[in-house]
Amino acid sequence: MQAPDSPRDDSPQVPAGRFAQQRPQRVRVQAPQDASLSVTYQPPEHTAEEFYVRQLIRSQLRLACAVAAGLLILLVGICALLVFWPVLSTIRLVSIPLPWWVLGIGMYPLIIVAGMLFNRAAARNERRYRSISRD
Repeated sequence: MQAPDSPRDDSPQVPAGRFAQQRPQRVRVQAPQDASLSVTYQPPEHTAEEFYVRQLIRSQLRLACAVAAGLLILLVGICALLVFWPVLSTIRLVSIPLPWWVLGIGMYPLIIVAGMLFNRAAARNERRYRSISRD
C-alpha cells in the first residue's frame, strides 16, 4: 500500500520546471461515508388556489384597462373629429352647438354601454374562476 503523499503510478508526470513548482497540490474533497443527505420538506410557495385568484385579478385588471382605454380612445376620437372638421361646430340644435350635444349628452349612453359590457365580461371571468376552483 502506498503512502498518501506519494504519487501514484497512473498519474500523469508533471514536467519539471518553473511552472510545475508554482502549481498547487490537488486535493480531493469528499463527504464522510457515514454522512447522510438530509433534505427538509418545504411546502410550495403558492397554492393552486392562490394562483387562480391571481389569474382572476389579472384578467379583471386587463378587462378594466381595456374598457378604460376604449372609452378614452372613443372620447379622443370624437374630440379630434370635432376639432378637425370645423363644419360640425357651426351646426346648432336648439341654439346649442353640436359638439356640446355630442360631448355633453352623447357620451353618457356610450359610458353606460361600456359599463354593461364590462359587467358582463367580469361576471364571465368570475364564473370561469368558480368552475375551476370547484374542481
